[in-house]
Amino acid sequence: MSRTSRVFWGIVVAQALFLVAWAGYHEWVRRAADVILVKGQPVDPRDLLRGDYMTMNYSISSVTLTAPGGTAKSDHRVGDEVWVLLEKRGDYYEVAQASRTRLVPGPAQKLVRGTISYDVFGRSGATRVHYGIEKFFVPEGKGTPSFKLMEVELSVSPAHRLYIKRVLLDGRAYP
Repeated sequence: MSRTSRVFWGIVVAQALFLVAWAGYHEWVRRAADVILVKGQPVDPRDLLRGDYMTMNYSISSVTLTAPGGTAKSDHRVGDEVWVLLEKRGDYYEVAQASRTRLVPGPAQKLVRGTISYDVFGRSGATRVHYGIEKFFVPEGKGTPSFKLMEVELSVSPAHRLYIKRVLLDGRAYP
């Protein structure tokens, strides 16, 4: 085997190992990481090019950003990183605090991060946060069924990212 052939196959094997490790990490997060439950609501059921999916809206997607001293903060831009503290209130996790600087979670809190999607200008002063879990793809033909309550189980990775583990419609797994 020539030197160039060995280099070529070495590169192919390295790429394959990287892809397997990357996929394995994401699967491990979905299976082994801490799980939280939030309320969800679908927004858009179909994309002609990509098939059936639901654009999800979560109870934790609208936050009020605070400065390190605890005051309201408004000097932020779309795309800025946001740190959000979630705490369990009843059956669901809700936003306790959100900031552009990393927060320190308490014993009953989970720290997650996302990016500013856009500001909801007006009376509320709320900021929309994108966590990377806003699209949930479903098998072709399933679409958005009718339901009264949507709950979403989310895995929290060691890097403080969220992953959809399972969607529950009226207490049953979907799809």
